[in-house]
Amino acid sequence: MISKSSSSMTLRQLEKNAKAFFDSGYNCAESILTAILEAFAEEIPRDVPRSASAFGGGIGGSHDGPCGALSGGVIAIGYLLGRAQPGENLAAAKAIAAKFQQRHNDFYGTTNCRELLDKFGSQEDDRKCQEMVGKMAGVLARLLQDHGLKMRR
Repeated sequence: MISKSSSSMTLRQLEKNAKAFFDSGYNCAESILTAILEAFAEEIPRDVPRSASAFGGGIGGSHDGPCGALSGGVIAIGYLLGRAQPGENLAAAKAIAAKFQQRHNDFYGTTNCRELLDKFGSQEDDRKCQEMVGKMAGVLARLLQDHGLKMRR
């Protein structure tokens, strides 16, 4: 299990946690996934970041394809609201994922990793990516709360 605390987390703390995961060495996708699940999931398997590892820095670290923060967030949505069996309802997961993607695009003008990196320009220690991870973790947390999910930690 990944760490959990007994007190309720604030959105600001969740954003800080996402940035701290990034600072500790997790990539963008792993960071947002871990921060969101730490806040919202009842139980979190210790190896959950593995499911997002290949999405950091775009698909396979290529900087092509979707931003890792977006991908990690969508993986978190699937974990929290996705189906376990065929025939289960996917409407909530799809709707929140679509809103999350739209919010990302609204803030940054693109969801493409390479285009984001070009916009960010030179980064000292990937700080602009780290800030985006924190911001998008907060955005996703608000979307999940609007859907009725509560932070558990």
